[in-house]
Amino acid sequence: MVNARAQKDKILIRWAVNSPSEWQKANKKGFIITRTTVLRDGNVLLKPEKTYLTPKPLTPEPVDSWIDLAQKDNNAAIIAQAIYGESFEVTDAKEGALSKIVNMADELNQRFTFALYAADMSFAGAVKAGWGFVDTNVKENEVYAYQVKVFESSNVKESSYMIGLKDYSVLPAPTDFTAVPDDKKVMLSWDYESFKRIYTSYMVEKSSDGINFAPITTTPIVNLNDKEEHPSKSIYYIDTLSVNDKTYQYRLYGITPFGEKGEFTKPITATGVEALVTPARLVDYNIINSNEVLLEWDYPKEAEGFIQGYEINLADNDKGPYKVVSKIIPPSERKLNYKENLFPSNYFTISVVGKNNQKLTSQSMLVQPVDSIPPAKPIGLEGVIDSLGVVRLKWKSNLEKDLRGYRILKANNKGEEFVDIYHQSYVGNEYKDSVSLKMTNSKVYYRIAAEDMRFNISEPSDILVLDKPDKIPPAAPIFKDYDNKEGKVYLKWIRSYSEDVVGYSLRRREKGQETWMEIKQINDTIQEFTDDKVENRKIYQYAILAKDKSNLWSSLDHSVITVNVLNFTPVKVITFLQGTADRENKKIMLSWDYTKNKGKVTGLSIYKNVKGTPPTLWKELDGTIFSLEDKNLKINQEYEYHFIPSLENDSPAKTENVTVVY
Repeated sequence: MVNARAQKDKILIRWAVNSPSEWQKANKKGFIITRTTVLRDGNVLLKPEKTYLTPKPLTPEPVDSWIDLAQKDNNAAIIAQAIYGESFEVTDAKEGALSKIVNMADELNQRFTFALYAADMSFAGAVKAGWGFVDTNVKENEVYAYQVKVFESSNVKESSYMIGLKDYSVLPAPTDFTAVPDDKKVMLSWDYESFKRIYTSYMVEKSSDGINFAPITTTPIVNLNDKEEHPSKSIYYIDTLSVNDKTYQYRLYGITPFGEKGEFTKPITATGVEALVTPARLVDYNIINSNEVLLEWDYPKEAEGFIQGYEINLADNDKGPYKVVSKIIPPSERKLNYKENLFPSNYFTISVVGKNNQKLTSQSMLVQPVDSIPPAKPIGLEGVIDSLGVVRLKWKSNLEKDLRGYRILKANNKGEEFVDIYHQSYVGNEYKDSVSLKMTNSKVYYRIAAEDMRFNISEPSDILVLDKPDKIPPAAPIFKDYDNKEGKVYLKWIRSYSEDVVGYSLRRREKGQETWMEIKQINDTIQEFTDDKVENRKIYQYAILAKDKSNLWSSLDHSVITVNVLNFTPVKVITFLQGTADRENKKIMLSWDYTKNKGKVTGLSIYKNVKGTPPTLWKELDGTIFSLEDKNLKINQEYEYHFIPSLENDSPAKTENVTVVY
């Protein structure tokens, strides 16, 4: 790893091997430095000029040559010990010291780690160890690529750095330099993250007159808390003071790995402040109303000059968390009228705020206002029921600070008394319930009521009505009466009592058949029907079914009746009947027809009589004969003929008569 820094007339180079074992080998083999001129007057050289800056590999100077430098530079002594010492052991390490931060595993790691650390603190030591070089044979119009490699070693990868004198810049002053005073001490802090690639250490100087400054430490300050997984943003250092109430000035500069000192920051001032030792004490309160309380406290008048004032803190329980509920109250005040929404139980504390914003907080005092006002009526109640009967309710949360929760109320039928199904205050604004889909109620009803910490319960919310998923068929309608007359069946029924019925289906079949035939679709208001499409002497079954909104049909178990159609009303069968006297041929011609019922007529009985005498059976014919002659006649008689058809279903047929004068 190579680093370089341009000066006005020279270039400083530093490097290091990042493996302890290879570092130890490299110290014996030495380093080769090559400089390649790549730019001149802003132009890239077609043939870069390569120069070896080390005629022979750079190795650490002999141990005897380190004596003078080591006596005045502790970091150089560490480097010499790491390279040449027979042993290298860190002793008397304290908590937080460097040995703990680097977490070394063995002596070689100790030598390697401390040597590189010391080289960052002493550029002169780094040069003497063969880990630094000063190139003075440089020109302002040229840019160079410095390449450093270990002599005759393939295990260590060479590295380069490009730089020219034009890259020289004044080292910046550290930023964000601040001081926070305390009791006989000052905590100093400054930005570390922005300068970690420029400075390896810092020096803080202090003055009591603003003119003469002196370092506050014998060695530069190093950040030992910067880790890759938790990088530091700032450095903190605490300087102790002999007395308070005396103003000091501080300034800061950084030191690079090349031993350069950066610009000073502008001086900042700090004065130690007395520690807060006396807390204020809440002594009394007076409740004005449910949202206002007057607080009183004690504090020594002679200590007022050491504080900024007081802050009132509030929580709804003794353990907190507490929230500051007042601006800083002047030191001379001893009362505060607090006008905000109070909790059912209010825990107040008072903090004394010191000159440097340090705080000292009192014990808590409990304040409980009288509360008989219930919370507001809950609003926004809504919900859904899924296909499994799971109910999900939600509502808009109440805003009362002292809200305990909500009472969940439920009823299964309209007009029924609501029941508390949770049996205590429910915390939250979403609730899950379940309903039985086997129960016959088609709807379920919910309300909620808010409850505060004093058990005051609000007016219940508006009623939420939810339709249950319909898994239950509607209750079956039942026949209440029927009649059979004049070849028609008259039906009456009682409607289903299910609320979600949307219609009915009246069905019929001949007894013994399996298939039902729908003969009428009926709305919910009709409760009777006349069936005139039946045949005499047949047995029919009728069924009435109800259908609900979910297209579920009622059961047939109690909705079927059987009707035997018996019609004794004579059926008009003969539609044409005529008798004609033929005196010339001494006969009467009779003709007739069964226009509509020819297929049903099985025979015909004809009765005959002279008008005024009883009729007697004259002829028995089958249903295929439609005319007949009568020659058994006497002159000047009036004959009456009575036609009685026989039907295949044994239904009575209407007798038709014809009178002929002969």
